[in-house]
Amino acid sequence: MIHLKINTILKQVGLPLVKDNHWIKDISFTASTCTKDTLFIALREEPLEDIKEAIGHGVQTIISKSCKLTGLNHIVVDQPRKILALVAKYFYKKKLKNMKWIGVIGTNGKTTTSTIAYHFFNSIGKKSMLIGSNGVFFSGYEQKTNNTTPDILTIYEAACLAKKKKVENIFMEVSSISVDQWRVYGIEFDALVFTNFSQDHLDYHKTLEHYLFCKLVPFIKLSKNSYAILNKDEEAYLKYAQFTEAKIITYGMKSAVDLLGTLNTSTVQGISFYMENQLYKTKLLGQFNIYNCLAVLGLCKAYKIPYSRFKDFISQYTSVSGRMNVIEYKNRFIMIDYAHTFSATKQAIEETLKLCRKNLTIVLGCGGNREKEKRRMIGKLLGEVNARVILTTDNPRFENPKQIIKDIQSASKKKFESIVDRTTAIHEALNELEEQDFLLVLGKGSEEYIDIQGVKYPYSDQEVIYEWISNH
Repeated sequence: MIHLKINTILKQVGLPLVKDNHWIKDISFTASTCTKDTLFIALREEPLEDIKEAIGHGVQTIISKSCKLTGLNHIVVDQPRKILALVAKYFYKKKLKNMKWIGVIGTNGKTTTSTIAYHFFNSIGKKSMLIGSNGVFFSGYEQKTNNTTPDILTIYEAACLAKKKKVENIFMEVSSISVDQWRVYGIEFDALVFTNFSQDHLDYHKTLEHYLFCKLVPFIKLSKNSYAILNKDEEAYLKYAQFTEAKIITYGMKSAVDLLGTLNTSTVQGISFYMENQLYKTKLLGQFNIYNCLAVLGLCKAYKIPYSRFKDFISQYTSVSGRMNVIEYKNRFIMIDYAHTFSATKQAIEETLKLCRKNLTIVLGCGGNREKEKRRMIGKLLGEVNARVILTTDNPRFENPKQIIKDIQSASKKKFESIVDRTTAIHEALNELEEQDFLLVLGKGSEEYIDIQGVKYPYSDQEVIYEWISNH
């Protein structure tokens, strides 16, 4: 239990002191969880209702953007999310002393790279924790999250639990939106990995420049004693190298780098590649996974871990949930991947075509209430691919899935099949598979829901496929 006087906290984050200098045992931005010993930080633009609810639970100190009230400690600030991050950092500082924070940033590859690193570090006795798209994990603990990068309180609270289990390393996917919303503000990263950069999330960021800026910010804030592990094959590499003061470790497959990977083989059983005259074999699929492995080797270089230890580990490692997972059924191959950005979709299709011996079927959709230009880009791509394409529902959210399908179709002269119900679409594809054929199901990966009109209904591509197999 943490006990701090409210003025002690306020002084540390540069806010004015208050008259009633009471004890604080908790921080919250959710009014319903408050007690009289909670510091409530309201994040909404119009926070009055939340403030009233928090007061009803006995809250004595409130920080918000507007609606200043009298009769209690109430401080108005311009950036409540930033203040939340600063307050949380100081509140949890002593409990999280000596924890090593390692972030992974990029359009694609964040989940795979951070997950491999997490399992690898644990395998060599370096107790670690993982925060990302698939949830929060450490030994004996698992928690699902709504975002790739959770809110700052969830991060710190989970880290405190992990610290009790002697965890020393925290691997975390860092999304551009989390940076823009101050969700990782104040975290002092010991190392950051840059995977790649391509167009995504323009429905949120509006411009590619702002999207890139949000991915650059954590690197700009790295100290001189920390590490920036950078994919030099990426055009954006120069920006990251230019704006960070950290010690740079480069990796890639095309240019002069610290860690140069060279493809050896790529089959449906896995890939192999050379790095420093050593052959690395893995069950991971797709050439892009060489980059993910090289990024982890970059961490080995930073932390003086012999490369041979990763070589032994990756030879036995199977796959990351929802990332190029393969199901073999009667000499037919079914691939499931989370790819939903244009670049990831293109990569997944290209890699599957390299493996495919006969016919390829692709089942995919695009998410609703997200950038519409991506739909046309994916539609144009599909029109150029030698494959059977079935367009279906992804997470339509508050859009009509039929309209989303029309948006994808509109960019191609090639007529695609359209089956709105995702289960039916996958069943139709499976029914037509012959020996040596491949089916590539994209967009949801290991997600266990489908988001329709704000409701997350239980759904899993894997369950749909395994259920079909069990009935055939």
